[in-house]
Amino acid sequence: MTKLESVSYRAVRIRQTDAGGWLILFAAPATEIDAWAGIPQKKEIGSQETTGFQREENGKRINELVEFYSSDKNVIQNPLLCATRVANPEVVHFEPDPEANQSPFAETGTLSIQIEPLKQLTLLELLRRVKADLEQRVPSLTTQKPSDRLLVELKQRTNFIVTSQDAETDIDFAEEEELEASEFSDNSDIQEPTGVVFSDESHILDFWEEVAARVKILEEIGSSFEGEQFLEYSKDAMISFLRPIVVVDGQHRLRGAVNSAKFLAEKPPYSEELEQAVISGADPNQAQQQIEAKIARRLPISLLITDDPAEHVFQFVVVNQKATPIGKALLGTIVSTSLSNDELARVSKRLEDAGIQLEESRAVAYFTRNPDSPFFNKVERGLTSATSENKDLLQWSVLLQLVQIFQDLKGGKLFGEKNDYAQIWKENHLERSGLVADYETHGFSTPFEYWRQLDGPWRDVFSEFWKKIRDKFANTNDEGASNYWGSPKSSNIFNKVSLTILVADFFQVLCDRRYSIDDIQHVSKLVDDWLDGVDPSYFNKDWQLKGVRKDAPARRKQWAKIWTDYRKNPKSLPKANLYRLEIKD
Repeated sequence: MTKLESVSYRAVRIRQTDAGGWLILFAAPATEIDAWAGIPQKKEIGSQETTGFQREENGKRINELVEFYSSDKNVIQNPLLCATRVANPEVVHFEPDPEANQSPFAETGTLSIQIEPLKQLTLLELLRRVKADLEQRVPSLTTQKPSDRLLVELKQRTNFIVTSQDAETDIDFAEEEELEASEFSDNSDIQEPTGVVFSDESHILDFWEEVAARVKILEEIGSSFEGEQFLEYSKDAMISFLRPIVVVDGQHRLRGAVNSAKFLAEKPPYSEELEQAVISGADPNQAQQQIEAKIARRLPISLLITDDPAEHVFQFVVVNQKATPIGKALLGTIVSTSLSNDELARVSKRLEDAGIQLEESRAVAYFTRNPDSPFFNKVERGLTSATSENKDLLQWSVLLQLVQIFQDLKGGKLFGEKNDYAQIWKENHLERSGLVADYETHGFSTPFEYWRQLDGPWRDVFSEFWKKIRDKFANTNDEGASNYWGSPKSSNIFNKVSLTILVADFFQVLCDRRYSIDDIQHVSKLVDDWLDGVDPSYFNKDWQLKGVRKDAPARRKQWAKIWTDYRKNPKSLPKANLYRLEIKD
């Protein structure tokens, strides 16, 4: 067992309301905070998102803060907002002063924090702890195992030789690549009863599976592995999920203060002090740490006493949405993918009251993350990663608008028209649709309430509709094709204007022909009927759009008119130069 170190600080704890939790106010050197506070970042590690909620560090902002901190007179008043990750009072404990006149809402005392030297643990030990924490949050994970498919995929990316307890001989991971492709193809008959099925909280399940798979592989490798990183999972990244305290807001201020201390330690008189200490026999690393701790800024901290991840995310979202707004894509990703369903339920009402589009964000996240979705990996999420930062992706807000048309049955207007065909269909044809006929047996008072729930019938209709559109009109392989299903900047079909026209026109036809929707299979037939005679190559030619803004109001009307005129009488494709024109009011 690793030896614990204890630090303590004079503090004041306050309670804002009778029902509110304790807030502990104190100050600590930045380098000490860095030893006991973790920053759970929302990032892509390997093929999956972590369950963190902080943005990835902005190097430019940190450098600016280092420069700001270089003057002793410069002060930032904002405290770091933190919360306890563990409920154990032996790890984080406040001891009130023994004074009779302490207030029920404010007490002075001493805060003590136990620091475990997590850096001394192996990567395998850290991964096991992260895995255990995830299983505590979602207890059903304790009966799961990582899929064979993922294990083989990860093993193929390594060159280690391991001895499996279930095998008579060593397994060379590199040799796994020689397996017949059919054994692990999409049409494989391999059964994976323990594989994780995609669901609304698969963001946590997927992360757990990635962690669990690495645990299993490292256990097979054994003691021969002593690295700091394995298949993109590093010790530092895992430690950030295991510190006793979580930084909810202020990671850049903290990192800037820590880097500032390191920067100053390299300059006189501190560099000379370090040199003298080493000459006198001090351990260089310990001497460096002592000097950095001495010159580090003492940052104010507001510590919320709660180990509930839902409360951590709630505080982060409210602070960043109300005070320093972050991008809608990243906000939506964080809100919808950092918590389990049970955790999210505890703060959903409060998030919605704070103006956060919680349900909409969860709906969008479902289609961006579900491998079976036609929008999988095609929509921005606000994450910075080597695999996504340079991609031309559909804006989060565009997919949100498309989702709302189906889920809320509102917004299905053709550009230049006033009629909302989605709403008209809802009012006249939804109730007699077989898809919602059993709404009462599901516990809903109206067909629409049943239709629009997060996993209601609308979701399958949405998915089936866009799969049919993609398969009929789009190219999914050639990024340079005019009808590529991706790259909104260059694609004729995969952009806000074209996608909105298609869905609005679909609902117009449903209204004109008085169609209801019997079941999911019926969606495919309705789309075929709507597009009868339409040339699949409609979007697959050069529309001569160089230098043209697709989303200009007058051009949106022009595109809508071109499409509807052609769809009603699809004898010959429109001329390409028409798409550059604009309909003037």
